[in-house]
Amino acid sequence: MYYVKVVLGVLLGVAVFLFLDYALPSKNTVRITNTYNRLTPVTTSNAIFYASEDTGTVENAAGQRDVRFIETVRPNGKVFVYRNEDTGWIWPPYFKYDSANLHAEATNLKSTSGDPTWVSVTAYGWRIPWLTAYPNAISIDTLANPNDRPRNWAAMVICAILLILLGLIWRMWAQFRERTIDPAIKSVDDRWDRTSDRVAADARDARGRVRGWWTRWSGKPRQ
Repeated sequence: MYYVKVVLGVLLGVAVFLFLDYALPSKNTVRITNTYNRLTPVTTSNAIFYASEDTGTVENAAGQRDVRFIETVRPNGKVFVYRNEDTGWIWPPYFKYDSANLHAEATNLKSTSGDPTWVSVTAYGWRIPWLTAYPNAISIDTLANPNDRPRNWAAMVICAILLILLGLIWRMWAQFRERTIDPAIKSVDDRWDRTSDRVAADARDARGRVRGWWTRWSGKPRQ
């Protein structure tokens, strides 16, 4: 039972970590190289990584969606691609409705390696090539140089709030267990002990009666 609890605890921890890693905003320093629209297939396997249709995005009969994309290059030379979709009022609750404005802003900030303009892109989500999944850009801020590392205050505040809530829930559970569950378990244990003692005493009496009956039947004197 102990190992089952450990395994379940580890699985729960991994699930919470993956959930927060996907939903919380992240910041990356990049240089924008291109912006464009592309018909992108949204299927059952990757639909969870895209906004729902009620945000205003329309899919054609073939299940393709006209999605805005932002191509970037990181300071280390690695390329990275963002999608640019409205989120609406659904999860995650970024309430983004300005994807057209963000697309224009990103287009205006395009630059070359010879004369780079470095920006910090705030986004959420994962880049999974085999699922055609891209992180969704939320905002873009210009930087003085590629060494600037803006603090991700939004993620820090959200994590702090979650930790406080977790501490409160843990404290409430500890008090509930101390006041309700532990006394109930102790009462059951005491009742079980009394029942076990009574059963053991009845068993001893029964053995004594059987022994007395056997002694009388066999004609042996009682000890």
